[in-house]
Amino acid sequence: MVARRDALVNLASLLRSTRGSDDEVFEEGLLEPGEESQIADDVHLAEPLEWSLTARRTGGDDEDFLVDGSVRGTAVLPCRRCLVDVPVDVEAEFFYLMRHRQSDDPAIVLAEDDDVAEDVLEFGQPVVDFAPLLRQVFAIDVPLTALCREDCKGLSLDGVNLNEHPEAATPADEGTRTPSPFAALGDLKVED
Repeated sequence: MVARRDALVNLASLLRSTRGSDDEVFEEGLLEPGEESQIADDVHLAEPLEWSLTARRTGGDDEDFLVDGSVRGTAVLPCRRCLVDVPVDVEAEFFYLMRHRQSDDPAIVLAEDDDVAEDVLEFGQPVVDFAPLLRQVFAIDVPLTALCREDCKGLSLDGVNLNEHPEAATPADEGTRTPSPFAALGDLKVED
């Protein structure tokens, strides 16, 4: 696998091939995080994303193609209790219908198609930059939260990490809370 900062894939051979042929283009590589290492608020990439994809003709009489592949890497999220960085391995797979529409715009565009129930990726140039799509597919599969460990004690009311300084815990930090107003319903018996 060759490390590179882009995910440019040349589909010219598919565009030139005869209709109905079973030609395909396979590419793989590493997508360096660069400035795009920030996936979402408080979530960033720990390392380059590994990706692979295969594009092939659908076999019809039009300019339709299928592209499928995977992207994997490690996202870093804050622990939902103590805010320590937590590395989370993520692997996402994708499958899209692609359509060639002659255009000067090199970007790949997600478009709706009335003939198909799913979205279609449209591209206008033979060289397609899949990097934005790969980042988006990866970001969708990143979990919303992470936990550094199952018994994470979280933060004290003063913001001290109780995993590292358990002596800083106060009675309020240790779970002394007011009883639930619904606790009185615990003895309620329902008759049929």
